[in-house]
Amino acid sequence: MAPRWRTWSLDGKLLCFDRETGINQLLSGEETAHLEQRAPRFIHVALTNDCNKDCSFCCLPAHAPNAWTFDELLGLARWASDWGVLELTFGGGEPLVFPRFDQLLRRIWNETPLCPSFTTNGKALSAQFLRAIDGCYGQLQLSIYDDERPLEKIDLLAAESARFGLNVLVTPERLRALELDVYRWFERGARDVLLLCYKGADEALHLSPDDDKRLVASVQRLRARFGHALTIKVDVCWRDRLAGLPQLLDGPDCEASDSFVSVSADKHVQPCSFHEQRVAFSAFDEIETIYRRFRELRPRASARGCGRPCSYPSPC
Repeated sequence: MAPRWRTWSLDGKLLCFDRETGINQLLSGEETAHLEQRAPRFIHVALTNDCNKDCSFCCLPAHAPNAWTFDELLGLARWASDWGVLELTFGGGEPLVFPRFDQLLRRIWNETPLCPSFTTNGKALSAQFLRAIDGCYGQLQLSIYDDERPLEKIDLLAAESARFGLNVLVTPERLRALELDVYRWFERGARDVLLLCYKGADEALHLSPDDDKRLVASVQRLRARFGHALTIKVDVCWRDRLAGLPQLLDGPDCEASDSFVSVSADKHVQPCSFHEQRVAFSAFDEIETIYRRFRELRPRASARGCGRPCSYPSPC
């Protein structure tokens, strides 16, 4: 099948994206020199603050309200598409507890050119759900929790030929078994692993400088072992801490509030989903205004774990 390209303008460049295959092509030259970026590539949307788990490390505020309705989310998708956004990524809370989430994915895929994706803890995953959304999403990210029997969830995803990757929060405890875990996940059909940096106040969950070095060595060994058969990515929040590992982004900035922006379940815009700066909105057009302001300031989050340097006009 020939790619069905949708384009996203950057400053002086043009990105071509095919949601069916996930292929990206970046073009630059005299023909693109006049282009200016006016929208983020994707919007991360927290569908709900409700969750079917109770994790001690969760960064969501306790008892935070939910404001989105099904129809409002469809409206957001249509507006975002017109703005020039390529993708919506859904999180929470837990997206699968949002009513009619499977229908929402299907309607966004069928009624807009957007590529919807989502992250789930996997607790409510079922073959029925996966069949209901088949062909109507870009990527499903399964967050790894040992108490949710991740190998069984991976078996289910592989059996249903789902497009999926794994999200792994790397804590000192997880680091000790990371390489063995990756081998097990690969054996069950996982081919995409994203390593996440903890952002929070619990010192026991942060890696030490020595842990950082051990993580780099582990990832290098895994890449040498699996080569192109397994994609191992590192969270942009790691930034320069993981010397020796290729980063998803080449520049010094994480691109929060630039190539992406976050929208919370109670209708606030944030530079990223764990950032403390939040601006409320009531109309979709206000998101664009807030985005432009955040893009100009590029505010750094105060939480430990933010990898954005303090080199921008905003106070750090």
